Formats: sequence, C-alpha cells, structure tokens
Amino acid sequence: LPDTPLAVARERAETLRRAFEALRVRHGPGSLSATLSCGVAAFPEHAGQPFALLACADEALYDAKVRGRNRVAVHGTAGGRQSTA
Repeated sequence: LPDTPLAVARERAETLRRAFEALRVRHGPGSLSATLSCGVAAFPEHAGQPFALLACADEALYDAKVRGRNRVAVHGTAGGRQSTA
C-alpha cells in the first residue's frame, strides 16, 4: 500500500480480516469458514530496505498467530507489536 499511513494500513488489514472471517463457503450440506491473520509493517518507520520490511511484517504475522490467530498485528508498537482481534 504505497504512500499509506500506518494507521490506515492497519485498518485496511482489519477490514480484510473481518470480511474473511464473515465469509462462508457452501460445501455440500454445510459450509466452510476460515480466519485471517495479518502482519503490518511500514516503510521507513520499521525498516529502510525491502527485505527488512518484509521481515518486520513477517514477525508481526507470526506474533498474530502466536497470540491466537484471526488478528492483525502491527510491528513496532506495544512492546514490539500491536495486535487487534
């Protein structure tokens, strides 16, 4: 999301997470559901190089999964990362 403030990027990820969580796929007599975890990092706040930025987003994603999945985690806030569910 080029030229997007970190707060807006987090909100967009949260919107995607909620939409994904609400999605139901009909399968036979029932339905399937899934959840989504997202890691968000910003340039240049969290890293100045592309691979380092991806590593920060990956760390935040891992943190979201460790904290219970189905959440958005932002690298670099609230003790290293900020998670919302």
